[in-house]
Amino acid sequence: MRLQEENEMQPQPSILTAPLLERVAARAGSCRLLLFLLLGLWVAEVPVRAKPSNVTQAQWFKIQHVQPRPQRCNMAMGKVNKYTRHCKPFNTFLHQSFSSVAATCQTRSIACKKGQRNCHQSKEPVSLSTCELTSKKYPGCKYKEKRQVASYIVACDPPEKGDSRKFKLVPVHLDKIL
Repeated sequence: MRLQEENEMQPQPSILTAPLLERVAARAGSCRLLLFLLLGLWVAEVPVRAKPSNVTQAQWFKIQHVQPRPQRCNMAMGKVNKYTRHCKPFNTFLHQSFSSVAATCQTRSIACKKGQRNCHQSKEPVSLSTCELTSKKYPGCKYKEKRQVASYIVACDPPEKGDSRKFKLVPVHLDKIL
């Protein structure tokens, strides 16, 4: 009974305002739908930035992390950033050949940071450079460089179509620097 009394006390839309209220409700619904679609497009672009579509995971790993002859970070990161068209905030380059890093994939597997079991630790420390973004005005991204010698952990997967079949497993992700 009380619910009925409360409903009677609330003002009811008139014949003139009822269509207006329906249009406002419809517009609010379409705005929510538009916002949802735009959010979906934004989220969908994040994985695209992670790896260019025309390279395999191992090729992308090589572009981002393998640098047998050390280069200054600003130059080296320019090559990485041209693929994604934005300034990558942080990156590590291993100063080894791709074959040497791929050989790490042949060691016994260990758990990765996120729990997968496809990681492998380098047998010995290697020379590497870390590049930390200091100015993010693409394409002129600027980086601070730090050189060190450390061991690393990489995630490895079987080669994809387009990868060399020289190795049973190839590096696809630099998981950790020790």
